[in-house]
Amino acid sequence: MIRTIVATMLMLVYCGLNLYAQQKVANIITVKGEFDEKVNGNLNLTFKRVGGGKMEFDSARVTNGKFNFSRTSAEPLVLVMALELKKNEPGRGGSMNYNAFYLNPGEVNMSGSTDLKKTTVTGSGTEGNADYQHYSAAINVFLAKLSNSNRAVPASLPLEEKEKIWKKNADSINLIRDEEVFLKTIKEKPQDLLAVLALNQYASEPVWTPRKKMQPELIEKLLATLPAKYQAYPSLKSLKQELQVAKTTGVGQPMINFTLKDVNGKAVSLSDFKGKYVFLDFWASWCIPCRKENPNVKAQYLRYKDKGFTVLSVSMDKAADRKAWLDAIEKDGIGMWTHLVDEAGFGGFAAKSYDVMSIPTNFLISPDGKFVGRNLYSENLDKALKPLFQGK
Repeated sequence: MIRTIVATMLMLVYCGLNLYAQQKVANIITVKGEFDEKVNGNLNLTFKRVGGGKMEFDSARVTNGKFNFSRTSAEPLVLVMALELKKNEPGRGGSMNYNAFYLNPGEVNMSGSTDLKKTTVTGSGTEGNADYQHYSAAINVFLAKLSNSNRAVPASLPLEEKEKIWKKNADSINLIRDEEVFLKTIKEKPQDLLAVLALNQYASEPVWTPRKKMQPELIEKLLATLPAKYQAYPSLKSLKQELQVAKTTGVGQPMINFTLKDVNGKAVSLSDFKGKYVFLDFWASWCIPCRKENPNVKAQYLRYKDKGFTVLSVSMDKAADRKAWLDAIEKDGIGMWTHLVDEAGFGGFAAKSYDVMSIPTNFLISPDGKFVGRNLYSENLDKALKPLFQGK
């Protein structure tokens, strides 16, 4: 009887370890390659996760045309691979070329030309790569259009005017790209592995007003069209969580109260401003886009401050940057409204509650404490405020 119990327990342990080992193997991208030419050099590797975040860098040595490397990943990723040949290579010394590949856990075999645009890629870890090459080419068409549009802007214009035109060009061209490349891929090929990347990219654009924050319900509907096995990927699990948080700060939802200290060390709560329209602005002294937006926020404050409108700025500056924070307030001439600081930065209660993952991020809150707008910049802030105070 005891032997039976022991044998059963050993079997369970073995099965558990075997399952763990299989899972570990299943989460590894293994790349082996051999070029036609017996060259020596290095491969510079940049790994981009489909859900964004920090890029990861690595390298692999090429010896007599052969190379190999591996990467742990529970889902697809984009690998940008650059081949740098040694200077003493006959006729090719010091040259470099690159290409991007869409890889997923499994085996990847690379062969053929040292021109990476022509390298043959096969194996179980290359599902979706052929589609990715067309997808990437389609994106590059829009990048070329944007580049041409920006080059057409007269060099004689003041920098401020040129920046406005460049932004307008980017907004209009990227919007078409989002629809014709990202959204088209999701809608037409939701079963394809490339849809995981396309959904993450569509949800994260436009940069300052991403759809996952501004239109969480839309992204939820698109996410639901993808197979369940894809929805279990880390990036899409994370996206689901972001959508839930975004819905808590959507238009019509009640504000989330918090208390922080002002420039004098006095505790101030968001709820102290009930009865007014509050422009809640998350920023920092080191944030260049935030600082560029300050003159516009100041203009709107001066225009409507006597009509029931105020600004509440929350800085992400750390304790060590207190002087820089106070100097920025003075230099930008924005000390006429309340300034708070959360030294915990993006990990603080306020930032987490309001899903602040980058700055500038802002919210417009009604007198009764409900969200009426989010990420309102430049002329869009004026457009949002004007109807609220018309006739007052």
